[in-house]
This record gives sequence, structure tokens and C-alpha cells, in this order.
Amino acid sequence: MLHVVSLVAVAVVVVLYAVAGVLAVTTGRAVPWQRGYILRPRLWGSGALLFGAGMALARYGGSVRDLTASDVVFGCSLLMLVSGGVLQYVGRRVGRLRV
Repeated sequence: MLHVVSLVAVAVVVVLYAVAGVLAVTTGRAVPWQRGYILRPRLWGSGALLFGAGMALARYGGSVRDLTASDVVFGCSLLMLVSGGVLQYVGRRVGRLRV
């Protein structure tokens, strides 16, 4: 049961990240609660898409049974998560971060 709950929770977060990323990449506008903090919305949106894909790949990697394939999937998902986070950080205003 807990496996299903975590699968649904991660799926909801991935979909929200993907929607925010697609909105920022296609229109060049950020989501309303982030508009004052994002300087380059297209860069932030591509980072959000990459981060969401990394989360989905990490969740999928938990179900892979082969040890070598699981290690490769985990490494790729970790690289995607870090790269997406860096792109999101670069797309934000440096002096106006929320604490």
C-alpha cells in the first residue's frame, strides 16, 4: 500500500513540475507565485522539466530488478536532478531569493 501511495505522490509532483516547466518554456512566463523571483523563465522552465524527468526516472529506477541497470538508471536520474536544480538556480534572481 505504501508503494502505491509513494507512486501517486511522486506522479503528482512530477506532473506539477512538468506543467510549470512547459508553461515557462512555451510562454516565457513563470508561474504566478514565482514571477518576482525568476529572471529567465525559459531557463528555469527547462530546469524544471529536467528536474521532473529526473524524479520520474528515479522513481522508475526503484522498480528495476537488475542491479547493473538499476545503478545506471540511478546515476542518470541523479545527474538529471542536479542539472535541473542548477538550471533552476541560474534562472532565478540572485538577490531576491526567499529564505
